[in-house]
Amino acid sequence: MNKKLQVFVSSTYTDLQEERQAAVEAILDAGHIPAGMELFKAGKSQMETIRKWIDDSDVLILILGGRYGSIEEESGLSYTELEYKYAISKNMPVFAIVLEESFLLTKASEKGKNAILEKDHIDKYENFKSYVESKIIKFVINIDQISKEIISHLSSIIKDDDYHLIGWIRGNNSKHSSINFKSLKTFYDNIIIIKSIGYNANQYYMNWISAYSIGVSISQYGKINFNAANIFIIYGLLEYNKDTNDNEQMLTLTRLGADYYQYLINNS
Repeated sequence: MNKKLQVFVSSTYTDLQEERQAAVEAILDAGHIPAGMELFKAGKSQMETIRKWIDDSDVLILILGGRYGSIEEESGLSYTELEYKYAISKNMPVFAIVLEESFLLTKASEKGKNAILEKDHIDKYENFKSYVESKIIKFVINIDQISKEIISHLSSIIKDDDYHLIGWIRGNNSKHSSINFKSLKTFYDNIIIIKSIGYNANQYYMNWISAYSIGVSISQYGKINFNAANIFIIYGLLEYNKDTNDNEQMLTLTRLGADYYQYLINNS
């Protein structure tokens, strides 16, 4: 059975968008499924949602740059720290990519010091960084190293018999064929893909259905949201296949995905 791991990518967001994208591409290249929290609405239930997605993931990868991140009011800690420590409390495999100082300084010179380096919660950032560095980490000096380290580490994890990872299987397997479409629709209605206009996952899915039907190539990824596509993969609605003409990876609709589309049409 072809098992795919769900990999939760944790990081601060605005300062590390390129690094997150590199991580997502590396996870896809390794044949696994990335997940992250930028899809979801903020609010009182944000930590509950984060815990649920980490619970459903197999591995957590942290990308640690120069910022501490948004603070969760109740704990006084950043969401990034809470995600990382929650995964550790669940005995999940965790792995951290830490950006070297030279990498951060280069980014700061290009985008501004305040955009890249912590200025408000320096002590909390330093304490968290020290904690992370006591675990399994890899320092990187440029963005290209991120992909190499993630692919290598995921390969090691999946071969390690000490980890009992559940993973996901293809959408045409019986595990996914019994999905309750009504519950899935309700779930996707609450996942916001495009925050500026409140565009939810079901709307996004319907908008891209024609492209998914014929296949979206990796060269078109600049036009789609990585994490949006991959939450559809998790539930077996989409899958990755190789294009026979040029061996390029294609994102395509599964039979289950087509059935879900018909369900949305009938229940719109």
